[in-house]
Amino acid sequence: MEPALSAQEAEEASRALEGKGVEAILAWALGKFGDGLGFMTALGYSGMILHHFLKKLKPDFESHFIDTGFHFPETLEFLERLKTEHGMRFVVHKSRASLDQLQEWIGPEPWKINPDLCCHYNKVAPLLRVIHPKKAWLSALRRDQSQSRSGIDIVELDGRGVVKVYPMADWTFERSWAFVREQKIPYHPLHDRNYPSVGCTHCTLPVKPGEHERAGRWNSMPKLECGIHVHQKKPE
Repeated sequence: MEPALSAQEAEEASRALEGKGVEAILAWALGKFGDGLGFMTALGYSGMILHHFLKKLKPDFESHFIDTGFHFPETLEFLERLKTEHGMRFVVHKSRASLDQLQEWIGPEPWKINPDLCCHYNKVAPLLRVIHPKKAWLSALRRDQSQSRSGIDIVELDGRGVVKVYPMADWTFERSWAFVREQKIPYHPLHDRNYPSVGCTHCTLPVKPGEHERAGRWNSMPKLECGIHVHQKKPE
C-alpha cells in the first residue's frame, strides 16, 4: 500500500504546521485523513493530553491500546476507568503469543534474555496487524522525551513508510504537567509514584530524582524503544 503522503508532502505539511498548536494540527489531520486517522496510546500523560484535544474535535474518536499481557494492574484499571468514567473509546489489541510460547521460543524470562524479541511479539506484532489499513497515525511523542525522539517532525514518514503525526512534538515535560493540572486531565496513577513513563512490569522501574523521565524503561539494558516507534534517519 502506498503511503497517504509522499516524503516531500509530509515535509511540506510539517513545515506548514510547525508551531501551529495541537488543535490546529489535529484539525488538519482529521480533515486530511478522516476515518483513516488512528491513534495508539500507552495511556501516559502525554497521550491523555492528546486524547483531551481529540475528544473536543471528534467526541466519538476511537483510540487503540496494546495489552501486552504484562501490564501493571494499575494500567488496566486506569484503562477501564477511562472507558467507564470518562467515556473514552478504545480498541484493545493483544499478542497472539502466550507466555508458554514465548518461553519456548526465547527462554525463561524472555524480557531478560531478548527484550527486543519480547517487545516484538507483545507490542510490535499486534501493531503491525492494524497499522497499514490506516492512512496515518497520531502519536503523543515529544522531542524532549529522549535523544531518539529529539528530531521528530510534526508530520513524517516513519521507518515503516507509515505517515505519523506528532501534534505535541514541541511540548515539554513541564508544559505537559502544567496543562494536566490546569485542565484536570485524568492520568495514570503510577505517575504519582515516580513512574513518569509506564510500560510492562518487568521492564519499568521508578525513576530517581534528577533522572530523565524514560530512565526507568529497560533500566540497565541497551534498549531505548520498544520497536513501535521507528524513526527515519535524517541526512546529516
